[in-house]
Amino acid sequence: MLISQKKILGLIVLLVIIACNDNGPVNLQKETQEKIAARTINEDDLSKIEYVEFGLSTDSRESVVDWQKYNELAVQIESLKKANIEFFNREPGLITTFTKEIRDEMPKVLQTKEISARMTALDTKIQKLNSLLRLKTASKDEKVKGIEELFIAFRNLKLQINKKFEFEKNNVFKPE
Repeated sequence: MLISQKKILGLIVLLVIIACNDNGPVNLQKETQEKIAARTINEDDLSKIEYVEFGLSTDSRESVVDWQKYNELAVQIESLKKANIEFFNREPGLITTFTKEIRDEMPKVLQTKEISARMTALDTKIQKLNSLLRLKTASKDEKVKGIEELFIAFRNLKLQINKKFEFEKNNVFKPE
């Protein structure tokens, strides 16, 4: 019962053709819309964030009118509230440059210890959000929490700017 060499060669060719089938790996899963939605941040997710937002007083608005990076950040945060994460999802080097520039361009009138502390907190939250958005293993809840922390840090900066001008307006003296 010898099998001829032609039959063996034919069998090998047939096995190679079957093995090279174009169906791709069997384990490849197609991503469903549900999986995409489960990790995509949308406006509904962000509307569930609860925090008190502060606007700037008239004096405060006048102090930041020429502070271009602050105004750019305010626009980007408003855009973030509509689930546009592009700005905060950029390369870390660009984010670091932006946060350095916002601090460097701060008007002299706002350069106090209290405002500087809020700027440091804001910088930290921007960097953290950037890391979370770029990290593939971060959950949607972690990203939303990072956005919430950024909103609160920005609110606290605005509150501190308002306090500075309120104290000056009311001639509140700090003990030395």
